[in-house]
Amino acid sequence: MKDWNTDDHRIADTEHGTLVCAGHTPLVIADWEVTENAPDSDGRIYKSVGGWLANCEGSGRMGDPYVKPVPAGRARLIRSELRGQQPIAHRDVHIDYESVSQPYPNTWDHPGYLVTVSWMDRRIDASGQPIEEDEIGRTEWAHPDTGVVFDLTEAYVPEGEVYHDDPDHPYFVWRHYDRWSGGVPLLHQFWGINGKVPTDGGKRITDGEWVKVADAPTFSERRAALNAAWS
Repeated sequence: MKDWNTDDHRIADTEHGTLVCAGHTPLVIADWEVTENAPDSDGRIYKSVGGWLANCEGSGRMGDPYVKPVPAGRARLIRSELRGQQPIAHRDVHIDYESVSQPYPNTWDHPGYLVTVSWMDRRIDASGQPIEEDEIGRTEWAHPDTGVVFDLTEAYVPEGEVYHDDPDHPYFVWRHYDRWSGGVPLLHQFWGINGKVPTDGGKRITDGEWVKVADAPTFSERRAALNAAWS
């Protein structure tokens, strides 16, 4: 990929690829590259395609709002158009954007966003043979011992903790990121309720007790109660 730290960073003459996600404008990635991770402990192999965001509204200059074609976070990939690569179709993917510093005055022909689209590509056993995968993309999971059903699209906090609902001072929540361990979904830390990508390692959903953010006491409620007690 082209190094961004140059006075004149151009992507017009680089290889462009297109990813079509359900309900959104196609995502165009310039100077893209595909990365494949080593198998995890369950034999899942995750892949990603990353590069420079080539299509978004706005001039790309400092202070100008950017409109990304697909919001960060989870999306449903319908198909890919990446020259030399087998098409990727009907996958649950996660999209992350990173804004990098720009030279001044801005001479780039793009807004300075790196984009990464990641997904679970396949699963293999110890000998490298394929294993059928039926967990990625699931939206709920039942605890085999207690029967409690977890909504994997919800955000959680550990039982006994409050949810920090101040939008100006967000705190961590825990959400599922399509990662599993031994048939158990993992929860990862996200920075705030609107966080789109995890910030730290995951915990098995069976490690501790969890409460949906919607059902958890909020920091505002706890502070109001303390103020009332002191008054």
